[in-house]
Amino acid sequence: MSEIGQVSKNDKEFDHTINGPIAVKKESTGTMIHFKEPPILMAHFPATLVEKFIRLGYEEKYNSHIDILRKGQIGRDMFLICQGRISVWKQNILLGELVKGDVFGELVMFRDHYRIATVKTEEPTLVLRYNRQCLLDFFSRQDPRYFNIYTMNIIEILRRKLIATNERVVKLEEQLIQQ
Repeated sequence: MSEIGQVSKNDKEFDHTINGPIAVKKESTGTMIHFKEPPILMAHFPATLVEKFIRLGYEEKYNSHIDILRKGQIGRDMFLICQGRISVWKQNILLGELVKGDVFGELVMFRDHYRIATVKTEEPTLVLRYNRQCLLDFFSRQDPRYFNIYTMNIIEILRRKLIATNERVVKLEEQLIQQ
């Protein structure tokens, strides 16, 4: 068996992982979900699983300057941005921006928790909402290695967010030193 996230040449399911564009029609709404490449959340998934995963998400559309989440709310859902741009705020301080292909609320996969920031749309935005229980049910019907890959993808997302946060802290510290 191959390592998590690695593609084995003897594994026919993994031979069909998506490296290029994705286009999936949401049956319930007729909306086409497009990505130039798989979001990190779905890296190393076979094409059929990517399609099922996208179809599993509940489609939500927001106008500009709308709160999707508020700090302090109990989180039970994760979101995948399919169109638009959002900003993340805490105590009136911009923590970052997320765009198409990014996710937020990814920690709910592991347990309910209070939201640590407010997430707002900066422009008209389309997201797919994934309830934790639906995700757990979904992965319970798949080969267990896909949940392992999914978990590794979440860890990669968190690693990238931590690196960005560290870079921001360093810049702020440098600004303080120069004052």
